[in-house]
Amino acid sequence: MSHTPDFTGLFDDGINLRGLFDILNPENNLVLADDMMLSDAKGIILRVSESYERNFGFSHDSIVGKSAFDLEADGTFSPCVTAEVIRQRKKVTATQTINHSHKNVMTVGIPLFDSAGELKFAVCFNTVSMEQINTIQRNYRHLQDSLQHYSEEIAELRTRATSTSLIFRSAPMQRLWTLMQNTANTKANILITGETGVGKSAVAKAIHAMSSRADGPFIEVNCAVLHENLIESELFGYEKGAFTGASSSGKIGKIELANNGTLFLDEIGELPAHIQSKLLQLIQEKTIERLSGTRRIELNFRLLVATNRNLEEAVQRGLFRSDLFYRLNVIRIHIPPLRQRQEDILPLAHQFLARFCGEYDRSLTFSPRLQAFLEQYEWPGNVRQLENLVERLVITCQDPIIDLGQLPQEFTGEAAPAAASGTLAERMDAYEGQIIRESFRRWGTTAAVARELGISQATASRKIAKYAR
Repeated sequence: MSHTPDFTGLFDDGINLRGLFDILNPENNLVLADDMMLSDAKGIILRVSESYERNFGFSHDSIVGKSAFDLEADGTFSPCVTAEVIRQRKKVTATQTINHSHKNVMTVGIPLFDSAGELKFAVCFNTVSMEQINTIQRNYRHLQDSLQHYSEEIAELRTRATSTSLIFRSAPMQRLWTLMQNTANTKANILITGETGVGKSAVAKAIHAMSSRADGPFIEVNCAVLHENLIESELFGYEKGAFTGASSSGKIGKIELANNGTLFLDEIGELPAHIQSKLLQLIQEKTIERLSGTRRIELNFRLLVATNRNLEEAVQRGLFRSDLFYRLNVIRIHIPPLRQRQEDILPLAHQFLARFCGEYDRSLTFSPRLQAFLEQYEWPGNVRQLENLVERLVITCQDPIIDLGQLPQEFTGEAAPAAASGTLAERMDAYEGQIIRESFRRWGTTAAVARELGISQATASRKIAKYAR
């Protein structure tokens, strides 16, 4: 039998429903407790709260003094929770329809006993209306849908974050990402195109990471930096004694190292003609023969290639084999330059800032003015140029906030002092440096710079190291 709470003085100056609720519900764990109704043990309604009359359209005389059983019988309440509490002598929770106002409410009824165990009162609380319940359910379903959407988005972001350094918001990159996902698990050769520094290597790594070959090796070869006399041995490997200076034990080539994984040939447009022929044979047969070797080695790898050159134009000029081009150009993924996807600039910049602050143990932020500049700058060197700039700023900036004043002179448009004054040799040196930097930003490889400026690759390498590194 329930123990009666201490109601001493509760009803001295009329029935105090607010005080009654505080005694019955000390932890305040019921909702909308102002909608309350109190009856005696026979079901005669003694008091209802003002909010009860207001919310459900009752006048004081139409409900106080009435029998809960009569109100149940005439359909005013269906079911009548007060009547059920008196009948069952225990707590009752039910959805109660108040037909007078056409409302459905979740109602909790509680019996109150005296010290002898006799039922004295029944008190009901309308906790929450069915309209509110329906609203909560709709909100809950909406929340579930939102959580599902965000879970899928987070899963994709985690996949992208763990598999690649690609960061983007722009619509062109969203479409590119979808194409990458759709082609990652195919066997088709993929040609990745775009200006220097747009992230062709990052895209290739992402495709590998999303593919069924992700557990296999990813072998990247930059064809532009391999010396023409050594490129064949680097790619295909050689047996011992193949040439003067060769390792006595021979060497496995880059292509063979990519077996059961992905082979990524960057700057494919720089391949010499005789290597283009051997690569075409490799694509057709998926076998190689090492230099000075006598056996064919079967291989299983996915081929990805990239270039910043116009291969169609190179084919027309006879600089690139047309049959090889068509073999490579099964799937074309073109990465737009950074100036055509401004929405990606600040996310990339902040990613680089966080990474380099971690590497150099710095704590820096970008000023609003600098962020505006980064978004408006055209970035001829694309993502690579942005990354290099952020690293330079993290290293050199002495203030906690990186502002426009910390930008290098090549970004502010100011001429270097040596270019405007000094001896003839100093001015010529400054002018040469400007030419080398612009060419390297434009092409990104020593071979391409050498070709544009009509100098040897060795000279281009030396001058890039002097002026552009």
